Amino acid sequence: MEPEKNFLDRLAVLVRWRRMILVTCLTVSVVTAGVSLILTPVYRASAVLFPPSESQGTLGISAILEKLPVGMLGLGESVVSATEFVPILKSQRVAEAIIRRFNLQKAYGAETREELLQMVDDRLEVELSREQFLTVSYEAETPEGAAGITNAFVEELDLALRHRREEQARDLRGYLEKRLAHAERSMIEAEQAYNAFQKEHSAIDIESQTKAQIEAYSSLIASTLGEMKIRREIAALQMNPDNSRVRQLEIEIEGAREALEDIIAGSDPDSSGSAAGDMPGIMLPMDQIPDLGLQAMRLMREMEIRNLIYQFVLQEYEKSSFEEKKETSLVVVLDPAVPPDFRSRPRRALMVGTAAGLSLLLSVLVAFLMEALKSPDPANRNRLEAIRQEFRPRYPGDRKS
Repeated sequence: MEPEKNFLDRLAVLVRWRRMILVTCLTVSVVTAGVSLILTPVYRASAVLFPPSESQGTLGISAILEKLPVGMLGLGESVVSATEFVPILKSQRVAEAIIRRFNLQKAYGAETREELLQMVDDRLEVELSREQFLTVSYEAETPEGAAGITNAFVEELDLALRHRREEQARDLRGYLEKRLAHAERSMIEAEQAYNAFQKEHSAIDIESQTKAQIEAYSSLIASTLGEMKIRREIAALQMNPDNSRVRQLEIEIEGAREALEDIIAGSDPDSSGSAAGDMPGIMLPMDQIPDLGLQAMRLMREMEIRNLIYQFVLQEYEKSSFEEKKETSLVVVLDPAVPPDFRSRPRRALMVGTAAGLSLLLSVLVAFLMEALKSPDPANRNRLEAIRQEFRPRYPGDRKS
């Protein structure tokens, strides 16, 4: 039976093969260090940005959209959030703009357009924090190139957002133009309806006209009937009640009373045979004044409402025209990208350390394997033979031994 090996036995194996282990680790480390020196250094520059707050007025169009029923136009989502920055930065449109701007087709030597877009996407990193701060970074062969391309991504993001805002403002302006024309027509129709009502009923200002009519009627009754009644009373005192003069005065008083009642009622005295004369055209029939006042109030209210609608739409139209031409930035850059002082790749210390660790592990395994091959123990030889049999290629006619 094979004696059980302890720690000292395994340590002895490592000591016997120490030269091979050390030479292997040293060789691999030196080769890895040499390779890391040959590799082209790569630099990564970063920029930190965030969307402007709505209170800054950078997206005043959102305030317009909240007041108008234009959700059907797809204009309701106008407030930019940092989460929208990520797909825009990763979009093909922005990538192609960067490629044209820095001639990356020649720099990267890509054969196809898809390959070039993938290479640009692999070098770009976009990270969004919980506080809605966005970090944009890009790798390039020079520090200046990394900073320039990173800042270019931020600029293209702002251009894309501005283009979207201009499209929204243009669509909104077109919608408001139609609404403004409709509101203007509606306002003119209301004004014409009120004007026609005034002409038909001679109702310039019903409240003032009614007040003037009441005062005029009171004065007319007091002056005309009062004077006639006084004359009749004087005649009755001086003459017999059956006198023709007294009776004539009574008839005149009765006729004047009927004429005044007809005028107040709104009928033409001539139509009933009275001699009081024509009713002035500016006088409103007293029994129709409540209905006329109600109609006038409704027409004036409709005219004022339509005028307010027209003024509101006109104001929003002017705002949308201003938004379409506004040049304010939609991206706030907290930290612009600057040329980095240190490379991001290759990480030489990490490469050498990883290679040294892997070579150490592999050389230790090789040392124990070589020690097992040198051992005269039949059990070890049988195990090695079984391992070799497992790795031998098998053919259809072979039988497992």
